[in-house]
Amino acid sequence: MNKRSVLMGVFAHPDDESFGPGGVLARYAHEGADVHVVIATDGIAGSVADPTAVADHETLAQARSAELANAAVALGVTAIWSLPYRDSGMRNTPANQHPDALVQQPLSQVVDQLLEYMLRLQPDVIITHGPYGGYGHPDHIRVYEATTAAFHRARAEAAQNPATNGWRGPQKLYYTAMDKRWLKFIVRLMPLYGQDPTAIGRNKDINLVEISRWETPVHARIDVGDYLVYKQAASRAHISQYSGGPGFWRILPAPLVKRLRSMDTFSRAFPPPNGQVESDLFAGVT
Repeated sequence: MNKRSVLMGVFAHPDDESFGPGGVLARYAHEGADVHVVIATDGIAGSVADPTAVADHETLAQARSAELANAAVALGVTAIWSLPYRDSGMRNTPANQHPDALVQQPLSQVVDQLLEYMLRLQPDVIITHGPYGGYGHPDHIRVYEATTAAFHRARAEAAQNPATNGWRGPQKLYYTAMDKRWLKFIVRLMPLYGQDPTAIGRNKDINLVEISRWETPVHARIDVGDYLVYKQAASRAHISQYSGGPGFWRILPAPLVKRLRSMDTFSRAFPPPNGQVESDLFAGVT
């Protein structure tokens, strides 16, 4: 990887960049890449872990925007960009129906907006949510759909446009993924510690049993152990949302938790996986 390599992360909410692949964003930023993050919604439908975090702001969206700026500094990313949409909320909630919600917008419109960012920033590698949206969040799924479509359009347009100064379009597309073998182990372990794996999170609306059945193959394991301090700082910057992480981490042995958190894992959507597990998202990028 050289200093002018460009990584773009496209995520649904303020905090997805930190709670998710924050280690990878920090690693490549500190290794000299330009790292750009696009956030699709304002996060206004999120629940609040610490009410004092919003005391000085008129809305939760305003508070989360400030938190995102602080998280970006902690990660060391080049820039944060935003789409103008409202958080759609979790599945089957009233927020899904708000006319300004991301899921209520025409997919083609969101694709066009992401394409504009791609043509302007000229990323080599793009990461985003996977087909199941991590835990089934409608906004995550919509971002996956729009980013995937924009990725392929960017490649096509770059190939036909001589004004790109040699940029041939994004070369690789990855989806965040979790090794389901570990999750299935955690699901079996949780009842032994009095925890219900079908109802976790502050609102008990995340079903780990369901999530453990979704196929999310791992084609890349990126060592971020040396950058966890930046990811942790960025996560803590999201004061209104941060609660120390899922409770099931506390029932696992500390060495195992450290091992799991020291690797950010991804499915490779393009080019098609070749049967090998990568250790560098920029491997093969020219």
